[in-house]
Amino acid sequence: MRYPYSLDSTLSVLIQANFQFIISTDILGNINYFNDKSAQQLKLNPVHQQHNLKLPNLLCEPDRILYRKILLKCMEQNAMPQTINIESIGEVKFQHGIQFIVSLIEDESSGPIGFLFIGQELTKPVDHPVDLNKKDALPYEDLKILLGNKQIMVWMIDQNQFCKYANDTIYSRFKSSHLQELEKAYLNRFRLSANPDTYQAFLNCLNDQKEFSIEISAKTTGDQKIWLQIIGIPRIDNHGFFDGFLLYGTDISVIHDAANSLKKQTDLISILNKEYTKFKKIASISNQGIIITDTINHITWMNEAVNNIMGYNMKESLGKQDFQIFCGPETKEEDISAIKISVCDLTSLHKEMLLYHKSGKKVWVELIKEPIYDENNKFCGFFIIVNDIQIKKISEKEIAEQFLTLKKMSLLTSHEIRHEFTKIMQVTQTIKLQDQDIATYQKLLEEIEKSTERVNKAIFELNDQINFATSNTISIDAYLNQEIEEIVLIDDDRLVNEMNQMVIKKVHPDIQVKVFEDVDYALSHIISNPETKRKTFVDLNFPYKSGWFFLDEYQKLSQPGSVILLTSSLQQEDIDYSKQYPFITHYMTKPLNIEQLKELKLQSVLHKEIVRTDFRPN
Repeated sequence: MRYPYSLDSTLSVLIQANFQFIISTDILGNINYFNDKSAQQLKLNPVHQQHNLKLPNLLCEPDRILYRKILLKCMEQNAMPQTINIESIGEVKFQHGIQFIVSLIEDESSGPIGFLFIGQELTKPVDHPVDLNKKDALPYEDLKILLGNKQIMVWMIDQNQFCKYANDTIYSRFKSSHLQELEKAYLNRFRLSANPDTYQAFLNCLNDQKEFSIEISAKTTGDQKIWLQIIGIPRIDNHGFFDGFLLYGTDISVIHDAANSLKKQTDLISILNKEYTKFKKIASISNQGIIITDTINHITWMNEAVNNIMGYNMKESLGKQDFQIFCGPETKEEDISAIKISVCDLTSLHKEMLLYHKSGKKVWVELIKEPIYDENNKFCGFFIIVNDIQIKKISEKEIAEQFLTLKKMSLLTSHEIRHEFTKIMQVTQTIKLQDQDIATYQKLLEEIEKSTERVNKAIFELNDQINFATSNTISIDAYLNQEIEEIVLIDDDRLVNEMNQMVIKKVHPDIQVKVFEDVDYALSHIISNPETKRKTFVDLNFPYKSGWFFLDEYQKLSQPGSVILLTSSLQQEDIDYSKQYPFITHYMTKPLNIEQLKELKLQSVLHKEIVRTDFRPN
């Protein structure tokens, strides 16, 4: 349990010694700290702190009244410590009670913020509280405990700074004799070890005849040096005159060394913070996503570029493991495993991966993951760089598709067209050699007509392939002007479907219209009739499975036909997002009308852009 306020050296020693009850409260009396002695003997539990347990609620009514008076007195008399005798605390009662010294805790900027209670169980009745300014500041029982504590060094000196008593702890710690401690001999170990300013400050404290606390070094056997926390409590005789000091010291060498080490670490952290600030400025303007994790892959920092690439900001990502934002339905399992395993073998990782944007959109990235080591070569986390390579991957896919198209074009030119032309040439050569017989000419002309029809068909197919190969989108001319057998309408609004059927029948009375109010049934129909030539009109907004779901499933088919979006959405992001589906040729806004249908037959687009038709009836 940690003391909640500023901890001075005197109180630090008292807490370490643990021979007095120490309790602190806020200004309203809520207990916010108690030491081990209080926990054990007063039966206080750390759970009490979580329920705002008030100290006055643990007191009987007479003690509660006295408690309030003492607190008011502390605040009225310039924050001078006051004493109070308490009979019991909670269910714990003491034969002669506990005597507490009550001090006001103040903050330089906001004033009083709490109270500190330092107490000791009394072994005999006390008629009147100890006046800290007139009588011995340390009760006899406290002194006896101090002298017997093997961890605390105690000197008793008179008003002339002559040592009259030193406890056994001093003799064992400094390997000194009785003569080396009496009179002013004890000062030699401080004079020879401490720097002159600190030693003079110590003498000044002894001369001021006031309570003090000082950190000072002392020389031990073998010229070793230890650090002591010396607390001086003035001793007052029965006539109210200064009678010397009770000095007690605690070895704080470990604490002092730790403080020096902490200072070095603080200075180093300050330097690192400056470097970190520079790094953040550079990272903030980078278009590369940068992520830093701890030693177990938990994200501790990321720049804005990660949000731009994947949609995740730092607030929602802190504490998550990196692979939690680097995976999705189609992310390869071996890629996810490689990210997880990297924390075990501390190896570098460099992969191209299919990830998912927070919105669910697929994103191809180049992921570089490197372990980070401090100046002592100790592993302290990972540095991850995420590069968006979506354009590169799309280009690779288009190149592969265009390569296949070129192979088809090569087949057409080298076989189908060439075959028919050679046949025509052969027929014409044969005509020259034949007798001029009408029946023979008619038969040969029929063969020429068949070949020219095949050549014409091959030329049209070649034209479509050239359009595809030289454009970044499918030739709308090829897919919208072809002959079709049916039109498929997918919309969950029954009335809209009926009206759309009427419009379609007006323009295309001979084409069959299939209507589906459910995405799954529409997909089932299309999959069951793969050879049917059709145009598909699909809405985006459905209560269960949306139009986007249909498009994702439709895209998995081996040769998906063209699709026209027919929606009421005017959102630009929907228009932009629809461009990732190569089979979408038009983005239409409702209602469907005759002009739109007629325009489909005439519209031809050979550049990379979804055609948006937004007709309004006159």
